[in-house]
Amino acid sequence: MTDIRGVGKRITYSEDNPITEWVHNLRKQRDGLKREPRDQAERELLARWLGYRGRDELETIVGSAAYALSHFEMDSEWRYILAEHMQTEAGHGWGYIQQANRIDPSRDHSQPDPAFVEQYGLRPRLEHQALMRRDFLSYLFAGNLWPYGHVTAATIQSILITTPQVLEFEHRVVEAEEREHHDAALQKLHDYVWELIERDGEDYVRKRIAEIDAAALNSGSRIIFDPPRRDFLRKYFNVPLENATRFFEFREYLYLNVLGFPPEPVHIKTWPAEVPQPSPAAV
Repeated sequence: MTDIRGVGKRITYSEDNPITEWVHNLRKQRDGLKREPRDQAERELLARWLGYRGRDELETIVGSAAYALSHFEMDSEWRYILAEHMQTEAGHGWGYIQQANRIDPSRDHSQPDPAFVEQYGLRPRLEHQALMRRDFLSYLFAGNLWPYGHVTAATIQSILITTPQVLEFEHRVVEAEEREHHDAALQKLHDYVWELIERDGEDYVRKRIAEIDAAALNSGSRIIFDPPRRDFLRKYFNVPLENATRFFEFREYLYLNVLGFPPEPVHIKTWPAEVPQPSPAAV
């Protein structure tokens, strides 16, 4: 394996890897199962979910990036990366809200929907939000820029009740932009970590990353590991969970090919019960 340890070393991460190809095929296999809402109740539920999702992206993903940009020390390149990240994710969030309004024009889905949140238990993940606002390293590894979503997002992106317009938006905008702008930040993230290692020592920095990663995975940072949102999507939209079977493999690939060292073992307490959690992942 190519040595990528050190500032300026080129990362070996590639989007063309067997794990992301497997996830892509999983999503493709489910395309034929997708259907439009059968009645007004399904249209309303779909619209309220998409509105919730859009608002959550604006408040959580864009909001945490805005907080990092305004509160943490960083160089101009990081400021550019985060500003571009905010623009991309804001476009996705607002796009989902507009899709919701087209599906059910009787409701303004840009407005909060506390009844929906309470009915389905989709309350804010306050522990995760606090973690992302703790310091810049915590933001980078607990937040959306660390691209576990290349595997975990197959759950949220595979709802079986949808519309052709939503599918077109997701294919043309969301999927096309997600990988491009996430992957563009990985080289910068690699160099930032190795700058910290040069300053603070490898053991200390690796322990900090391991602590942040474990805390994020156990605080609802990804829908597949967040029971309220996961269970809602399973019950009403029949989303897949088998992508979890490739999560730890992808996690190791990501660490080795972006950071140059392996991840520490982690146990995810909210792992989906339908999928056995690999024993090597337990602490």
